[in-house]
Amino acid sequence: MKKIAVFLVDDHEIFRNGLKQLINNEPDMEVAGEASTGEDAIDILSKTSVDVIIMDIRMPGISGLDTGKSVLKDNSNAKLLFFSLFDNPDYVLTALDMGASGYILKDTSNKIFLHAIRTVHNGQFYFIGDVTDTLVRKYHEQRNSTVDIQSGQPSEISLSKREQQIIRMIHQGVTNKEIAESLGISIRTIEAHRLNILRKFQVSTIEEAVESARASLLLS
Repeated sequence: MKKIAVFLVDDHEIFRNGLKQLINNEPDMEVAGEASTGEDAIDILSKTSVDVIIMDIRMPGISGLDTGKSVLKDNSNAKLLFFSLFDNPDYVLTALDMGASGYILKDTSNKIFLHAIRTVHNGQFYFIGDVTDTLVRKYHEQRNSTVDIQSGQPSEISLSKREQQIIRMIHQGVTNKEIAESLGISIRTIEAHRLNILRKFQVSTIEEAVESARASLLLS
């Protein structure tokens, strides 16, 4: 069985060593490389293919967010998982916008950390605990900001043709895998569209998005 190749980017050597030991003790994954700065990560990952990149947010020099944007260009098939001390909503949403597959906090348990690696490697998103709460709060803030001050009514929701296709299929009970096969796109792309749909409707679950689409007459 091919092991999940993990790349670590964190400026604290002791912390990296702890993660290496934890990951290398697992039978299905291994640390394939590491870097202590964003600059080093960009250089190494321009020449190395890995499956999952674990990235700290705050590092000397180039930040983890800027580094993430760059390394995903050279590793388009890799999954980026941010591992941070901070649940700043702007960090989380920036991570989503750049195509990151997950964002978890450094006080999470070893079990959840390893589960997050396996989850994003399988093409799914992984956000937990305070990070999920942060996203929900941000959605509500954005929803409030889209209310027309004079009428007090939400502004019109505009979905792209692809998003309309996907939410109709979700409404029909079609799975992500089936949608991906039908439309000829990756599951990761489907998940990204789902998140965009949630953000446009300012809700936290796809079920709420479907109900909102029906109420907006976007679904029959």
